[in-house]
Amino acid sequence: MPLTQKIGREEMADLLTTKKLNVRFKSRGQIIHAVNELSFNLKNDEVLGIVGESGSGKSQTVLSIMGLLESNGAVSGSSVFRNKELIGLPTKELNKIRGNEIAMIFQDPMSSLNPYTTIGKQMSGVLKRHTKMTKKEIKDRCIEMLHSVGITRPEERFGGYSFELSGGMRQRVMIASALLTNPKLLIADEPTTALDVTVQEKILDLILDVKERFKMSVIMITHDLGVVARTCDKVLVMKGGKLQESGEAEQIFYSPKADYTRELLEKSKEINLDGQQKYTETQSTSIKSSLVKSTKAKVSFLLPKKTLFAAENVLTAVNEISMEALDGEVLGIVGESGSGKSTLAKTILGLQKLTSGQVEVFGERLAEINKKELKEIRKKMQVVFQDPFSSLNPRMTVFEILNEPLNSFFPSMTKESAQKDIEDGLMEVGLTPEYLGRYPHELSGGQCQRVAIARALMPKPQLLICDEAVSALDASIRGEIIDLLLRIKSEKKLTMIFIAHDLAVVRKICDRVIVMQSGKIVEQGPTEKVFFEPEKEYTANLLSAVPVPDPRTEKEKYIKRTQAH
Repeated sequence: MPLTQKIGREEMADLLTTKKLNVRFKSRGQIIHAVNELSFNLKNDEVLGIVGESGSGKSQTVLSIMGLLESNGAVSGSSVFRNKELIGLPTKELNKIRGNEIAMIFQDPMSSLNPYTTIGKQMSGVLKRHTKMTKKEIKDRCIEMLHSVGITRPEERFGGYSFELSGGMRQRVMIASALLTNPKLLIADEPTTALDVTVQEKILDLILDVKERFKMSVIMITHDLGVVARTCDKVLVMKGGKLQESGEAEQIFYSPKADYTRELLEKSKEINLDGQQKYTETQSTSIKSSLVKSTKAKVSFLLPKKTLFAAENVLTAVNEISMEALDGEVLGIVGESGSGKSTLAKTILGLQKLTSGQVEVFGERLAEINKKELKEIRKKMQVVFQDPFSSLNPRMTVFEILNEPLNSFFPSMTKESAQKDIEDGLMEVGLTPEYLGRYPHELSGGQCQRVAIARALMPKPQLLICDEAVSALDASIRGEIIDLLLRIKSEKKLTMIFIAHDLAVVRKICDRVIVMQSGKIVEQGPTEKVFFEPEKEYTANLLSAVPVPDPRTEKEKYIKRTQAH
C-alpha cells in the first residue's frame, strides 16, 4: 500500500484539511471538551487511521466535520473538503456533500439498516436524493454495487431484508450503499468491531479493494491497532480530545514519539497472536467438578416458508453438543458468526429451550426445574452481552442500572449497603462515582460496557458468561477489563464462559477453548495447544485471520491473500 505519493516533485493535493478543530458539549450545566485544537490533513488516495481510547474524540471528530453532532454540541475551527469549508456550512449545502461526496459506514450495520424496509428501497433512497437517475437505472446501479462487494444473488438481496443476512453481509450492504455515488471520501467508524475474525479480514480487504477501484480516500476510526496496521497509510493518535502524535503508519508502529502511543502499542502486544510457540503439556493434580454440563444438546428452529407449499426448512443452531465448564476455570468458545456460540450460551442461561438433550447447571437439570428455582440459579450466574447500548436501559441512570439486580436478588439490603456496593462495583471496572448520575447516551461505548460488566458482578455470581464482553473496548481498556476479570475469577473462584471472536483475548484469558462450526464442536482442548498446534484447518484459518499490530507483517499477509485470488 503506497504511503504519500508524489506527482513529479509535488505531493498530491489535500482532499481534507482540518485546522484547530474544537468540539464542545453542554451537559448538566457542564462543558465537555470532546476535541481540542485538532489539526490534520488527508491526501487523495490515502487511508488515515484515527486511534485512541474510548472517549478520545475519534468519532466526534468526523461527526463534527459532517455536521452530525448532537443538538447540545458546538464546533469551531476549520475543515476544508475539496476547497469548501464544511464548518458552518448551511444544512442544505451539507446535504449535497453527505452521502454523495463523503460517505460513512458505522460499527453496527443493524442499527443503520431498517429491518422493516427492503434493502433495495433503502439503497435507492441514496440515489434518489443525489441523482436524477430513472427507477430502472437506480435498481441496476444498486444491484451492480451489491455484486461489486461480493454479495451473492444481488437481485434477490435487493428485494430482501437486513434481518435475513449475517453481520458480515449487512456490513457489505452498508459499504455498497456508501459507494453508490462514487464518493471521494469514505469514513469507516469501527466497521469490523462486531464481526468475527474471518469476516473482519474479508471486510478490511474489501475496503482496501474498493478504495483502489473507486480512487477514494478513507478515514478508518478504530481502537484495534491490528486493523490500523492492516489498512492505514497514516495514523492520528488521540487522547482526551487532543492529538498525541501523527505520522506514517510504520513510523507510528516502529518509532513512536509519544509516551501514550508507546503505551497503546505495549497493550496491543500483550494481547495478540504474533509469533509461534510450542505447546508443552502439563499434568494437573487437581480434579475439578463440572459447574456446567451439556449432553447432546440440540437446538433447532423452524424457519418461515418462502411459499405456501414449500417444504419445511429447519435450522439447527446447536447440534448435539456435549461439553462442560469446570469449577474455577475460564472456558473460551470461539467460531465464526452463526456457529452456535451465543445459542449455546442461551441454553446454559435457561433463555433458550432445547430441542433434545440436556443442560445441567450447578447440578440441576434446567428442563426439570420451576421458575422459582430458575431464579435462584440465575442469581448465581450472570451475563455480559455484546452490545451494551441494547442491554442498558436508556431511561435509567448508572446508579439505577446497578441497583436493579440488588433490588431483584437482595430486596432486604439497606440503601447504605447498596450505595457502597454500587460505588465499589463501579470503581472495580475503572469508573468513578461521578458517573452514577449519568445516562447510557452520555457514555462512550467502552464506558457503557464497563457499566454492563459492573452490573453483572453486582449479585456476586459464581458463573459469569461473557458474550463478546470486550469487543467494544480499546486496547488499553480491554487489557484492564481482562485483568479485572482474571483477578475477580482468582479471588472469588469465579467460573467464566468467555464467548469471543477476538482470539487474541481468548488466548490471554482462557484455560480451555472450544472451537465451533455450524453448530458442532470441531476442536477443543487447552488454549495453548489449540492455538499453537491446531488439528483442524478451520481452526488454523481462524487464527491466521487475526490482525497483528505490525504493518509489515500485515502487508505481507495482504499480498499473499491477493496473489492467492
